Amino acid sequence: MNIEGVSYSNIRTFGRAGSVKETGPTIHAYAIQSYQELGPAGASDALGTYDPTGKIAQTATSFTVSPPNGYDIYMPVRPGFASNNLAIAVTDPSAEPFSSGKTKSEIVGAARKAIDARHAAMAESGAPFRPKSNEAVDWYSVFGDLDRRALNAVRTDETGIFSKEEKEIAQSIMIQQQSLAMGLYHGPTRLAGAYAAKDGVDPSDHMAVGKAGALWLDQVSLEEKTTSSEWMEQRAAAQYLYENGAEQTGIKPEDLSSGFKFVDMLLQAYRELEQLGEGHELNYLPAYQKAWQMFVDQVPAEQSTSTTLFF
Repeated sequence: MNIEGVSYSNIRTFGRAGSVKETGPTIHAYAIQSYQELGPAGASDALGTYDPTGKIAQTATSFTVSPPNGYDIYMPVRPGFASNNLAIAVTDPSAEPFSSGKTKSEIVGAARKAIDARHAAMAESGAPFRPKSNEAVDWYSVFGDLDRRALNAVRTDETGIFSKEEKEIAQSIMIQQQSLAMGLYHGPTRLAGAYAAKDGVDPSDHMAVGKAGALWLDQVSLEEKTTSSEWMEQRAAAQYLYENGAEQTGIKPEDLSSGFKFVDMLLQAYRELEQLGEGHELNYLPAYQKAWQMFVDQVPAEQSTSTTLFF
């Protein structure tokens, strides 16, 4: 994680154009290209295996649709589409309405079919998928069947069945889910006021934000915990944010240990960097390098994923 001087006061978040982001500290220290930045050269009208002519037969896959939880409004979709399965992760990241009972390889295949089916439905309506749609409506419309476990399967897949743009969209939605769960608004600008009116975490309360993030991240799938480098970094950063907030207020912090040694080692690296101060880089700390080696060593061979991050 390429951070200079990791601390609760300077870990930043990046929002996509057309969305607002909190000015208070968050634990998002990385970002992906926004859909506005993909541009004609970086985006493709034919994502993955979808036939842009719209003549591909819609392929159904077995899954359920979660009941609305109030967060689907921040993931707007086209008429006739739904983002309930994306939104359910904000309140229950362990929910598996799409991926339940499937292996990771089965999830990958089912996700490909579900995405293609939604592309086909859009094309048949006369309005094909637009990578730069207002408020990312087409993103949510195409990915709306997927739960968080399925999004992670898309993002970490190395078979080539998903395009670079699709993997970035999956990651962006996962970032949004986490942000909303922590009380940090991430969504259409027009709905920022409605979100602020909801009962939630005060973005300026570092302890509350960090604790909410740590507890939420603990509920995601075991696959995400053991194959996602971003999960490792975010889990350590959330606990770090919480503990620093507690220190600043003179409160003894709760033990929020994740149970993963590589997270503990990364957290140690964050603490060491804070103590060393300016002139030192996280990447060169022995604890940081050891954390990454521990993570790589435990990743199941059949579920390995690149440790290259998006900045």
